[in-house]
Amino acid sequence: MTKIDNRELTRLNHVNCGEVVHLQVVTPTKPIRLKTRLIGIDPNMSVILALGNDASWIKASPHLKETNDVIVRFMNSEQQQANITAFRTSIQKIMTITGRWLVLDYPKSIESVPLRKHRRVDVSIEAAIVNSESDTVLANGVLIDVSIQGCAFVCKKQTSLSMGGIYQLLIDLGDGSSKVSLSVALKSCKELGVNDEVQYGLVFTSPEHVQSAIQQLLLHYLQK
Repeated sequence: MTKIDNRELTRLNHVNCGEVVHLQVVTPTKPIRLKTRLIGIDPNMSVILALGNDASWIKASPHLKETNDVIVRFMNSEQQQANITAFRTSIQKIMTITGRWLVLDYPKSIESVPLRKHRRVDVSIEAAIVNSESDTVLANGVLIDVSIQGCAFVCKKQTSLSMGGIYQLLIDLGDGSSKVSLSVALKSCKELGVNDEVQYGLVFTSPEHVQSAIQQLLLHYLQK
C-alpha cells in the first residue's frame, strides 16, 4: 500500500460515523468477511467499529483477538467524489462494557481508489453479456477495467454481438446470492490478435443505477 499523505489522513479523520464498513479478518486459511459500521475515529490513535452479534460475528469470534490483523474497506463520498478506502491494521481492543466496540490501531498506510467519471479502475472479474429479451448468454469473458461510464470486456469474438446493440452485463459476485446486472451498449471492438480474442468497449445505459452497482462491484473485488 502507498504511504499515507495529508489528504488521505484528512479523508480518514472526517469519515462520517455510521458509514458501512467491510471488515476482513486475516486468517491462515480462508479470510473471514464481516459487515459493520463506523463508530468513530480518534486521529492517530484508533478506529472504532461496531461489534456485531449476528451469526457471522459469532462464528468469527475465535479470530477476533487483540493484535490479530484485519483489513478495513469502505466507501467515502465527498463533494460528489466517491472513493473506496482500504487499509490493513490490527485489533487493539474489544470493548463490551460501555458499548459493543471493536477498537483497531490507527493505520500506518492507506489505499484509496477514486471513482471519477474519467477514471478507469483495472480489475479482473468474470462476467457475461446476456441478451436483454431472451436472457440467453451471448458471451462469457472477463472485465479488465471499469468506470462510472463504462467498462472493457475481453472474450472470444462473437458474431451474435452487434455494434450499438443493447445488452445486459451480468456479474456473479461469487457468494452464492449477489449478482450485478447492468444495461450496456456495445460501442467499440478491438481485436487483440491472441486466440481470436477481442476487447469490447461497453457503455452503461442506465446512469441512475450505475454508481451503487459499481461501488458494490469494486468493494467485492477489493475483498478478494
